Amino acid sequence: MDISIKDMMDCIVNPVKNQIILAIQAKGECTAKDLLSLQYDIPQATLYRTLNRLVDSGVIKIVEEKKVRALTEKVYALNESFLNVNQSIIEQNDGGAYFKLFTNFLIVLMKEFQNYTEKSSINIVEDGSGFSATPIYVTVEEMVDIGNKFKEIIAPYQTRNTSVEEQKMHILATIITPPNDK
Repeated sequence: MDISIKDMMDCIVNPVKNQIILAIQAKGECTAKDLLSLQYDIPQATLYRTLNRLVDSGVIKIVEEKKVRALTEKVYALNESFLNVNQSIIEQNDGGAYFKLFTNFLIVLMKEFQNYTEKSSINIVEDGSGFSATPIYVTVEEMVDIGNKFKEIIAPYQTRNTSVEEQKMHILATIITPPNDK
């Protein structure tokens, strides 16, 4: 099943869908129980409803069903079509679709900051959020190398350590702008 760009955008903009997709992408395959242990801020009923919608839209697929006592436990993975939408936009060199993806990416981040800043009690320093930008001078190959090193550094922090109660999920977003001709 092919995924429409609209469905993909919805997954980026919807924070619950986004969290579920990021978790499945990080783990490869997982059950609802796995997701509940990782995404402790998503209510169980919401998780199951969202999983069903993601399966119906073709974003995720059921790769296995196992009997666990009297229940059938489903194992979910991302659908290859969903994984290929970004690649398809890049291969088609579709600037308009690329800009829409980027805009929706920013909307997700802005919504995270809006939700945070609307809370009655925040501590910007202690809560660990922030943003910055710095110019760098690199070749495409050097940028790829930086990206690979960055992935290595953050890999251990992409799953929740249940023995550390203080851990909270943050979204670490990276933006690499197109080259500036100046």
